[in-house]
Amino acid sequence: MRKTIGALALIMVGSAAAGPLQAQGRRGGPDLDEQMTALTEQLELNEEQAAEVRKILEVQGEKRQEAFQGAGGDRSAMRGIMQEIQEETSLMLAEVLSEDQMATYEEILAERRQRRGPPPFG
Repeated sequence: MRKTIGALALIMVGSAAAGPLQAQGRRGGPDLDEQMTALTEQLELNEEQAAEVRKILEVQGEKRQEAFQGAGGDRSAMRGIMQEIQEETSLMLAEVLSEDQMATYEEILAERRQRRGPPPFG
């Protein structure tokens, strides 16, 4: 009986711990497929552009993940690194997108930043 109760308690604790981890995976926003669907539609990407944009976003996503893991909880350092990665991403996309598409992409980024609002507590 005690073993059963102990096992159930362990399962419940494990489930409770897994919930926030699963939520964290979605915390950053849409996954790559969702991003590509939205960007392909909003920027009217042709097949070649969509393939190039996907490659860029995959590489930059990996860099973001590495930066997140290496930041050690330093939010200030993380913010700077993420800003650098975003600037690099924009430069890479500018080589693939037309001027009109790039202007639309910059508008999308500006709207996204505005929706987020200022960071809490500085």
